[in-house]
Amino acid sequence: SLPTKYINCSSQKCVCSDCFYATNSYKSCAYQRCWEYNKTTQTCNDLRKDQRTAFFLSLFLSPLGAANLYISQRAIGGLQLAIFVGFPILVLCIWSYIFSCCLDRNASNEGVLYIFAFCCFDRNDSNEDQKKRILWPLNVSCIVWILVTMMWWAADIVAFAEDLRTSGDGCPLRH
Repeated sequence: SLPTKYINCSSQKCVCSDCFYATNSYKSCAYQRCWEYNKTTQTCNDLRKDQRTAFFLSLFLSPLGAANLYISQRAIGGLQLAIFVGFPILVLCIWSYIFSCCLDRNASNEGVLYIFAFCCFDRNDSNEDQKKRILWPLNVSCIVWILVTMMWWAADIVAFAEDLRTSGDGCPLRH
């Protein structure tokens, strides 16, 4: 049974507050999923996430997925975290591989060393040509990563500022 202090049913129509909502016929009230009713204390607890907190997390920590993780949008927040943290780690691994291959190549007598499909060393190339051939894909991918991160950050700031997001459980954010 629902507590009567949150429900006002008169003249065949119910008005419900806080934890409850009126059913389609307005003849009864039901529990809202975004609120929790404590039967012991007879109080309603708002379970919704705070919109201002989400906005400030998006403003300062959005590339890490903090705002989306806070509102329980785990897939989006996890993807943001993976892109923001994972890409630099990948680039560092590629760099370390390239430079270890460069050291191996300098010690060997081979004429050509293929590192990836897009770059190779040739004994006839100057050092500048070799650097350009290796570095352009990394530089382009870093620029793309920066642009994607900045655009996603801006989109998150707008979405949280305008209260366009809901939490992972489908509840609107609390103002």
